[in-house]
Amino acid sequence: MEKTNWYAVFTASRAEKRVKERLEQAGIENYLPVRKVEFERNGQVRRLEIPVITGCIFVRVSEMNLPSVLSIGGVIALLKEKQGPVVISDEQLDSLRILNENAGSLEVVSGKALVGSGVRVIQGELTGVQGELVEVAGGHRVAVHIPCLIGVCADVSLDCVKAL
Repeated sequence: MEKTNWYAVFTASRAEKRVKERLEQAGIENYLPVRKVEFERNGQVRRLEIPVITGCIFVRVSEMNLPSVLSIGGVIALLKEKQGPVVISDEQLDSLRILNENAGSLEVVSGKALVGSGVRVIQGELTGVQGELVEVAGGHRVAVHIPCLIGVCADVSLDCVKAL
């Protein structure tokens, strides 16, 4: 069986959910991190699910099958570096999932904006997250970096982390 990896693909504007459906129909494992948001419009409260990373969805395929992903309607491009497609580790994607599903609030920042020491969260709602501990005004955050793309941060207590 061929080794599969996680890759980030960019989608057409506001097409993330449609691309996710098409990937699922094609039998391609994928992950679209979404957050529920509420906003008020014309006196009514509306609830929406919006992508955490606008215009991006993650796919798990072998490198040989990347062209089939690029042929899916709404997929624009693959996240690449000079030497080829950027592979996202299972640990990074698992940490992103845990943050997205369990953190009270998330902040998406430029991938190089935050630099800290490596930690693993060992207790609390974010147990299992591996990232960088970053000091911010009034506390600490754990940041998970997706190479060449973004960083996703959430508040964490110092007594919940262990240095790597």
